[in-house]
Amino acid sequence: MTCIQDYHQLLAPLDTEIARIGEMHAAALSCGPGCAHCCLAFSVLPIEAACLREAIAALPSASQKRLRRNLAEGDNRCPLLIDDLCSVYVNRPIICRTQGLPLAYVDTERQAIEVSACPLNFPDDYAFIPEKLLFMDPFNERLAELNRAWCHKQGLPPDQRIPLREIIGPFPPGA
Repeated sequence: MTCIQDYHQLLAPLDTEIARIGEMHAAALSCGPGCAHCCLAFSVLPIEAACLREAIAALPSASQKRLRRNLAEGDNRCPLLIDDLCSVYVNRPIICRTQGLPLAYVDTERQAIEVSACPLNFPDDYAFIPEKLLFMDPFNERLAELNRAWCHKQGLPPDQRIPLREIIGPFPPGA
């Protein structure tokens, strides 16, 4: 299996949950094609980096050239954007898939639920109920497990993070 196949096995239940939560909050969500407010340069785990490299390699050469130009601009925007759209949308990382939704993380030490939500969609005083939150811990745990296995096979340290800027390049000469 390739990393993208493994990753998509992980993503199938997450995408189902994203759709369910998105449907519940459809009236509040302002995110959509062309909304790139949250699309910043960040880093990903090695398994996600490998999947992104495969996705970038499959892009048309014109798109790859555009990504290279994005790198030259050197700003804090996600270098995978082309005209405020994700060039690798189908293979985007988990963090990108969940942006805009109300995300929940269980803080077992404090016995509390931490909620992270886009302020463009939900005001600070928005009252969230657990049934309408996307609980990320099980998905993040599975991602970490898959990443550890991937890194073991590749001889990579599983705790490293790879900046998106490093994933895009280098391109072969003439690309």
